Amino acid sequence: MLGPGLTVLLLAAMSQPPPGGALPQAKKLPADPDPDPDPGVHTSQELRRRFEDLLARLRANRSAEALNAELSPAPAVHTLAPELQPRPDGSLHLRIPRASLPPGVPGAYRVHRALLRLSSAAPEPWDVTQPLLRQLRRGPRGPTLLLRLSPPSDLWLAPLPAPPQLELHLRTRAARGRRNARMRTKDDCPLGPGRCCRLHTVRASLQDLGWTDWVLSPRELHVGMCVGECPSLYRSANTHAQVKARLHGLRPDLVPAPCCVPSTYDLVVLMQKTESGITLHTYDDLVAKSCHCA
Repeated sequence: MLGPGLTVLLLAAMSQPPPGGALPQAKKLPADPDPDPDPGVHTSQELRRRFEDLLARLRANRSAEALNAELSPAPAVHTLAPELQPRPDGSLHLRIPRASLPPGVPGAYRVHRALLRLSSAAPEPWDVTQPLLRQLRRGPRGPTLLLRLSPPSDLWLAPLPAPPQLELHLRTRAARGRRNARMRTKDDCPLGPGRCCRLHTVRASLQDLGWTDWVLSPRELHVGMCVGECPSLYRSANTHAQVKARLHGLRPDLVPAPCCVPSTYDLVVLMQKTESGITLHTYDDLVAKSCHCA
């Protein structure tokens, strides 16, 4: 048992601060973790994230399609050395061996332009695209393509210092198809601009559609729909539509006219309520992308 004096000294020592400063502070205990989030909130946030990700991918796909539709590959250029023969009547015969044509012509590739360069001194090349295309369309009828040309009056026809050169500018068939698709979108309605079958876009909210009780997102849609008349042979969907239009002209009381209907659709993703919670649903027949008469 300690004496009174020793007890006093011991208490004094315990009350002194340690060397170098104040008393050490007690370590803070880690805070209690938050309770588990509401599973419904977590599911909704995950679906929202998936919804935005899916929309972004769909937009990227549409942007790529639009870009591919607008851009076409630059034409490849192949130079040939054909045989050019003047004729007594003032015309020229241009002979092109089929074996000298680039591989894939005219199957996989088409001739975008054909320029005949008679000489480096000639001011401009001679465009012989149409005569060459006519010969190619006739199909293989011999080992040589023969073009009968009538030179323009301002063409330089002095003796040639070197063999003439024929430049073939080629494009793929796919590129031509994309350009033809763009040409078909032009309004060539015989009834007047804006009256025939065409795509029309309308902005509609969930309130407009009456979907507020089961659709959560998006709050607004740009709805593509097909409107306009279908005159004879205008953007016919198929042969049946052409026959239908013809018979309607003969017997309008028995055969209805073709209707303007969607031919393709854009994909649309809706976040919607279900009995089991919230789901994402993709619709492939909701928003029209292009139209035709059927």
